[in-house]
Amino acid sequence: MRSDIESRVLAKVKPTSATVEEVKKVAEELKQRLDSISEGRYRPLLVGSVPKETFLNNPDIDIFILFPQECTLQELKEVGLSVGDELLQDTVEKYAEHPYTHGKYKGYDVDIVPCFEVRDIEDMKSSVDRTPLHTEYILSHLEEGQKDEVILSKAFLKGIGAYSAESRVQGFSGYLCELLVLEYGGFVDVLKAASGWKFGETISKSADDHDFGEPLVLIDPVDPRRNVASALSEYNFYLFIYASRSYLEDASIKFFFPEKITIKDSNELKLEIKDRGTHLIDITIPCPDVVDDNLYPQVHKARRALYDCLARNDFSVLHQGDQVVDGSIHLMFELKNGTLPSIIKHEGPPIGNPHTESFENKYGSGIYIEDGRLMVDRTRKVKTAKEAVKEAISTLDLGSDLNHLFSNESEIFEGKNIAERYPDILSRFLDRRLSWKR
Repeated sequence: MRSDIESRVLAKVKPTSATVEEVKKVAEELKQRLDSISEGRYRPLLVGSVPKETFLNNPDIDIFILFPQECTLQELKEVGLSVGDELLQDTVEKYAEHPYTHGKYKGYDVDIVPCFEVRDIEDMKSSVDRTPLHTEYILSHLEEGQKDEVILSKAFLKGIGAYSAESRVQGFSGYLCELLVLEYGGFVDVLKAASGWKFGETISKSADDHDFGEPLVLIDPVDPRRNVASALSEYNFYLFIYASRSYLEDASIKFFFPEKITIKDSNELKLEIKDRGTHLIDITIPCPDVVDDNLYPQVHKARRALYDCLARNDFSVLHQGDQVVDGSIHLMFELKNGTLPSIIKHEGPPIGNPHTESFENKYGSGIYIEDGRLMVDRTRKVKTAKEAVKEAISTLDLGSDLNHLFSNESEIFEGKNIAERYPDILSRFLDRRLSWKR
């Protein structure tokens, strides 16, 4: 029995029958146009959530053009991109394992993706080749009544910020949502199961019971070598578990439609910084022109590297985060202190240890004894967080597409300067509340 909240959500997010027909009509028209110019080189196929009718409002249309196995990769790329440019407007070349075309057709966002046609997964030449098989699998297994359950699952995950396997989100893909509904039966059943998940949860096992070492394992029924949940981050795994438990205990429509984070003005933020008594530092660079799947792993790598450098230099990091906004990358850290003492207490060997002589020779008259060990107070080389960040920028590998930007175009802002320059970035960084608790 569906709750009142879930019925209200469906009324908001589920496309009307008229919308479904319109989307399918546009998709079919585009598919026919692709077929008419194919000259027998490929076969167009509608994939994704549209043919399954598991999409939320304003869906993307995904059409794969399937090339025969004997086709060369070069021909696949050239033809795949050319037909996309010919039929779509406002086209952008994107990249999965090979290039594809994103654009507009009659107001809808469309991806036209070339791939090799396979019937046996062993013949797969690239990861996108299995996508048509995913669509076929769901169409043959998902019952009519389960479509709404998938839509509710997607809306829930979108509301808590964990929907999409893209590197920007690292959450649950649409296909993973569909498989979870197939596994457990419905939306609430998925939440009940997720409430009991532990790290390394394995929903279905491959023949060799391979240990993927990932938070959630759901073996792809189309390709038993693949974990469908491989893109899921540890954070989003635990977020979904906690959100599932919270919804089952106290259901609210805010899980699906959370309030937006309030963007505070600079004066409010300055007062908040003062009350927190911490030190904030923001490193910003221009965003390079690279696809998201290449960009975000580098952004996360850079943030982790800067965090490690701050920690190595004895700065205690309370919070860290990264945002890509308005053509800029922001890496932000909140520290207990932005400045450290001029001296650092350096521990030597215990009295009587064979290494005491070398310690004495190295540090001379500055040594003293404490708790049975030789000690010395050394001059700290890096005293401020800003100095530590500058050191990291000049010495560390922060990402192949980002290194030159950090070296030549980075800007570092601290405390009140961040509030004045980037109140939106800082507001989002400081508001760490879960989406349904805002």
